[in-house]
Amino acid sequence: MKRFIKYISFVAVPIIILLIVGEIYVEGIPNPARDKHRWMRENSDCVKTLILGSSHSYYGVRPDVLGDSTFSLALPSQTYRYDDYLLHHYKMKNLKNIVLTYSYFSMWEDLESQPGEEFLAMRYRIYMDCDIHPRWGWYGFEFMSIPSFKEKLKSIYQPARMTWDSLGWGSNYTKELRNPDWDNGKERAMRNTYKGHDSIFVLNKKFLSSIIDYCEQNNVRLYLISTPLSDTFIKNKNKRQDRINKVFLSKLLEKHSCVEYLDFESDSRFTADDFYDSDHLNSDGATKLTVILKKIVGQL
Repeated sequence: MKRFIKYISFVAVPIIILLIVGEIYVEGIPNPARDKHRWMRENSDCVKTLILGSSHSYYGVRPDVLGDSTFSLALPSQTYRYDDYLLHHYKMKNLKNIVLTYSYFSMWEDLESQPGEEFLAMRYRIYMDCDIHPRWGWYGFEFMSIPSFKEKLKSIYQPARMTWDSLGWGSNYTKELRNPDWDNGKERAMRNTYKGHDSIFVLNKKFLSSIIDYCEQNNVRLYLISTPLSDTFIKNKNKRQDRINKVFLSKLLEKHSCVEYLDFESDSRFTADDFYDSDHLNSDGATKLTVILKKIVGQL
C-alpha cells in the first residue's frame, strides 16, 4: 500500500506543480475582463454612458467615438446574467445612458446553462470579482477548463489575437484581418439559433427586467440596439426565434418608457466594407455605427 501511495505521489505531484505554474501564468496574461474591472474600480463615478452586451457591442460600439465619460463593459459572449451583475457591481453615480445589445441570440443564451460555454463565466469570477460563484470552486481556476487552458497556454509561443483599447472596445476586428469568406451568414445564424431553450428565455427576461428596474430607479435611459447583419444571416434566421424576440420586445417597449430600441439589422447605410463577418462589424463599421448612435444618445 505504501509503495502504491508513493507511486501515485510520484506521478501526481509533478502534474499538480505544472498546473499551479500554468494557472499563475495564464492568470497573468493580459485580458479585457481584468482591465475593465481595474478601470471601473478607479473611474466608475465618471461614467455617464455605459456600453454593455456581447461581441456585437464589444466590437461594434466605440466608446471613444460615442463621447466623453463613456466606457464599455461589453465582452464576447456576455449574457444578460452578467450585464445585470456588472451594472449593479460598480457604483456609477453619474450614469445617464446604457447601450445594450438586443441581438438575435440575446434572449436565448446563458453561459451556465449551455454545455461547453460554462468556462466563459470564469473570467467574471477570476478577473472581475464576481461573487455569483465561489472563488474556490470550478469557476475560480482557469485549469478547470482544459481546452480553454491549453489554448491560453499557446501565448507562450504565439502572440495573442485579441486586442482592446483603454476604454474597453475590441480593436482587432479590422477589414484587413477578415477572412476572404467572411460572409458566413448561414453558419452563424444556425449557430445562434436555439430550439428547446425556452427556460433560458424566461431566465433572461428576469435579468433584463432587473436592468430596466435599475434604469427606472436611477433615471437612466436604456438603449437596446440590434447591430447590422449581412443579408445571408438575416435570410437564415429561425422564424420562430425571431418572432418571439420581436413580440417580447414590442411588449417591453410599451411597458417601459425609459427603454428605446434602435434597429440597425437591415440598415442600408452599412455595406460589405463595414463587416468583419456576417454579424460583426469591423473597426470601420464600428466607427460608422457609433457616429450614428452618438447623435441619438446625445453625446455631442
